[in-house]
Amino acid sequence: MKEIISNSYYINHLDKKLQDFMTTCIPCLLATRKSGKQEGFLHPIEKESMPLHTLHIDHIGPLMETKKQYNYILTMVDAFTKFTWIFPTKSTTSKETLDKLKIFQQHFGNPDRIITDKVTAFTGNDFREFCETEGIQHITITTGVPRGNGQVERVHRTIISVLTKLCIEDPFLWYKHISQLQRALSTYHRSIDTTPFILMIGTNLRQKENLEIIQILQSEEVEQYNRNREDLRVKAKQHILKVQEENRRNFNKHRKEGCKYEIGDFVAIKRTQFGVGLKLRPKYLGPYRIIRIKRNDRYDVEKVHAHDEGPGKTSTSVDQTKQWPDDL
Repeated sequence: MKEIISNSYYINHLDKKLQDFMTTCIPCLLATRKSGKQEGFLHPIEKESMPLHTLHIDHIGPLMETKKQYNYILTMVDAFTKFTWIFPTKSTTSKETLDKLKIFQQHFGNPDRIITDKVTAFTGNDFREFCETEGIQHITITTGVPRGNGQVERVHRTIISVLTKLCIEDPFLWYKHISQLQRALSTYHRSIDTTPFILMIGTNLRQKENLEIIQILQSEEVEQYNRNREDLRVKAKQHILKVQEENRRNFNKHRKEGCKYEIGDFVAIKRTQFGVGLKLRPKYLGPYRIIRIKRNDRYDVEKVHAHDEGPGKTSTSVDQTKQWPDDL
């Protein structure tokens, strides 16, 4: 462009003017991906040094429908101990999700905090009312940013891999392996340097394969556990912080400081869903207006023009956002 213009005209500060022109090109803004280092650093969620304080919850599926019409797995992960509960479910409705949460509640009471994504199972009025009634803080992660619920995402990768191997001869029987898998998920975990079962319950897991009744732990073992329990939890806390810091440093090596937006700023947001026939559609949508500034480089945005493509209101992160030209 510079060469073409220079052949016919002389313009002061042409480079700067061309740069300004390119940054205000709306089709380019919406159709191209961001280049260079991705914006936004990793912000690990603060961990309490006690079990059953924070639960990460999500679904896997749809899977192959079983004879009992199970299609999904509901996963709950305790943030501190990494102890995992998995339930086969027929749907991802909030009703069935709450039914499983109430089973958890009968045995362990209520967590202080639940972290989920923004699917309908967790955003309906009945789920919100349950959390308010039971005094549970409900945190939802930003759409299209699964690392916000990384605890359960990592467990899901393990569940899918193990179930695939266990039911390779008949994939429709995957639900029969849930109990066996539940025990397998209580084995050693790197970030706590022990087993989730020991950290949660205080004893080794009694495996189903051992058919003999194992004697109750000797009283001195119980007393020793009680003496060491707090030390064990402190050690687990240290390991969690160490692994989080390693993950943060490694992640941030490839990132840069994100742009700081203010309420009222206009932006384009990244398209997070690509269905049939949408691959050639613009990669970004907009314009959107910043209506709320959240923690850790997250924003709530609202569509400026009702007829434009995209959700009316949603949330986004700085690495999925572009600044809109000033001359809206």
